[in-house]
Amino acid sequence: MDCGGVFVKYVLFIFNILFVICGILLIIFGSIMLSSIGDIKDVVSTYESHSVPIAVLVLGCIIFVISFLGCCGAIRENSCCTMTYSVIMFLLFLCQLALVIIIWVKRQDILNAMNYSIKTIWDQRQSDRSLMDGLELSLKCCGYNGPTDYTGESVPKSCCGASATNCSIVEALLRPGCLKAFDRVWTKNFDIIRYAGLGVAGIELVAFIFACCLANQVRNNARRSNF
Repeated sequence: MDCGGVFVKYVLFIFNILFVICGILLIIFGSIMLSSIGDIKDVVSTYESHSVPIAVLVLGCIIFVISFLGCCGAIRENSCCTMTYSVIMFLLFLCQLALVIIIWVKRQDILNAMNYSIKTIWDQRQSDRSLMDGLELSLKCCGYNGPTDYTGESVPKSCCGASATNCSIVEALLRPGCLKAFDRVWTKNFDIIRYAGLGVAGIELVAFIFACCLANQVRNNARRSNF
């Protein structure tokens, strides 16, 4: 194998070793999350509390398997493993690219759907305040349109932060409504989401190209050895 092939081989190997480590860390992190939850008898609570660590575990396993396949294909110069890995990376690239395009084209539709969800959470606050409290704490907002939405009601502590023991309307007036706060967060982070998605897609495309080059060189070397 020439210098270019050796370079591609070890770059691909190191790249996948890093992702193998990431996969193992995600598996460990997901396992720790699951073990720390404890016994929860309520079915809904069990589903809600276990869904995140299970998703982390599954993601860790997928990353580990794909990266391990890439490592084995690169270091053992196995064209079958390398081509399988390259096909997977190409499919991931297409999915990632499609996701970015969907987010870009459906930007306003996604925003409208999220705004509708916020309205639904607000309307259901009388029967279940937990979702509205979580929304107000995470977005540092108060009410649907603003703190004045609580006119005639007691202002919840979530309008003044997680450490607040009580909250007055005067203190809450410093915070925007949750609809405006979410729109601001979405506008601020939309480009980050888009460019991060394109960046990941670019990495997957480079991995695909490197894997194809390595697989092709391994096959050529095998043909030459038969003559």
